[in-house]
Amino acid sequence: MRKGFAVGRVFALSLGLAWGAVVTAGSLHDCAGIAEAAARLACFDRLAAEAAATRIDEVPVASTRPAATGGALESRFRKESKLLENPFGLTAYKPNYMLPVTYNSKIHKEPWTSIYPDANMDDIEAKFQISFKAQLWDISERFGLWAAYTQESWWQVYNDEESAPFRETNYQPEIYLSYDTRAELFGFRVAQLNLGFNHQSNGRSELLSRSWNRIVAGALLERDNLAISPRLWYRLPEDEEDDDNPDTEDYYGYGDLRIAYLWHDQTFSALARNNLQSDDNRGALQLDWSFPLNRRFKGYVQYFYGYGESLIDYDVKTNRLGVGVMLTDWL
Repeated sequence: MRKGFAVGRVFALSLGLAWGAVVTAGSLHDCAGIAEAAARLACFDRLAAEAAATRIDEVPVASTRPAATGGALESRFRKESKLLENPFGLTAYKPNYMLPVTYNSKIHKEPWTSIYPDANMDDIEAKFQISFKAQLWDISERFGLWAAYTQESWWQVYNDEESAPFRETNYQPEIYLSYDTRAELFGFRVAQLNLGFNHQSNGRSELLSRSWNRIVAGALLERDNLAISPRLWYRLPEDEEDDDNPDTEDYYGYGDLRIAYLWHDQTFSALARNNLQSDDNRGALQLDWSFPLNRRFKGYVQYFYGYGESLIDYDVKTNRLGVGVMLTDWL
């Protein structure tokens, strides 16, 4: 019994040392020098108890306060940073989604019928968007040079009569400089300022050709789960004989505003733009709602009303509702 009791005490001493107890060699030597077995064991017990108590008191206790992780936008930036150096990964720029079914009550048929008089466009079609970015140059801790690409397509997938053509596809490459400001404005954190060059076209020729080039300046602001992104742009002038859509600003205006809010894993966002003209006021509004389907994908509902959903429809009002799946979101 005494031997087993001593083994237990030695185990307790070892546990105390494992927690990092600092016991001087002199103290152990003093205990070892005690001739009487019971007194010697009591000495070792005392050292083990003191060492264990000291280290347990110093063990940090987990805080019950949540870590300061920033808002939803900052959370996205942290997740993106893990992908930037992965040669097999693409970093999302704008949302990536597929809307298998959309209904447009104001389908624009004239561009097609002007070339193909017998063509017929359906009110129901699919729409999808692919968008990604890559950092070209990590200039400094706060400056970065980026390239991005976004493609939107409107697909007459159910139009068997016309062999299910792509009614319109818009290609939008851009390059921009980003600056992490770390500034505060009206209670919002100014997460980023951007300045870049943006080209958008539909890759068509003759009567169906649409394109423009812009210098775009924007900002990303956040507060908790709310993100705001205002943008202003200047259209670069083109030769009159080469300009397929000279009145683009009359419909797209000179900027837009996006607001996104994350609520219980659901994201609500709105995009608004207006030409700010009192005589012939035109604009557009897009409303988005996304919600989890599983750990990877989200359900997605999109509503668009106004001018300029696509370049071929820049001067025509659209009224579209679509449902589908989202791969990557704003937040």
